[in-house]
Amino acid sequence: MKTRAIKLRKYAAFSFVEVMLSVTILSIGIVGVMPLFISNLRVSMDSRDQIMADMLAQEGTELVQSLRDNNLVSGASGGIFDSATFPGSSSTNCKISYDTDKIICDGTYQLNLDANKFYTHNAGTVVTKFQRKISITYSPNSDNLSATKAEVISMVIWGNSFSDVGSCNASNKCAYTKLILTKWN
Repeated sequence: MKTRAIKLRKYAAFSFVEVMLSVTILSIGIVGVMPLFISNLRVSMDSRDQIMADMLAQEGTELVQSLRDNNLVSGASGGIFDSATFPGSSSTNCKISYDTDKIICDGTYQLNLDANKFYTHNAGTVVTKFQRKISITYSPNSDNLSATKAEVISMVIWGNSFSDVGSCNASNKCAYTKLILTKWN
């Protein structure tokens, strides 16, 4: 009977050293690229916060404009800048939410998420990183009854403190919108 000689050279395989070398090179590559992924994630989250702040600032001015329009349609006794819904004089420390029917000037600005995932100033809801402050400047006089126009600035910050409009930008974690409301009735 003839015995067959098995040729081991025919079956190629990786040695333990080759496998360890490959794993080491792959690990170095992954560790080298990881800071890029972390940096990209941070930039993405900052961009998300900036977009949210822009939208919340826009919402603030639109809510104030809606109050003015509702006063016009309802024929409010104090006119479009009626004292029941607008501050009596120019103010820089106000707030407004979708669930209120007036501008409140009490110096608190924290925005929270309610059960329906809407942003509101009401307590007892989920606290967010965003704060919104509404400033209203009447002209030509600083009172709401004789004013013919009102400049409304809605400023939103996150992880920072309020600054002036001139230094409000993304790097300061601040966004704002400005609106001029006129007395067109």
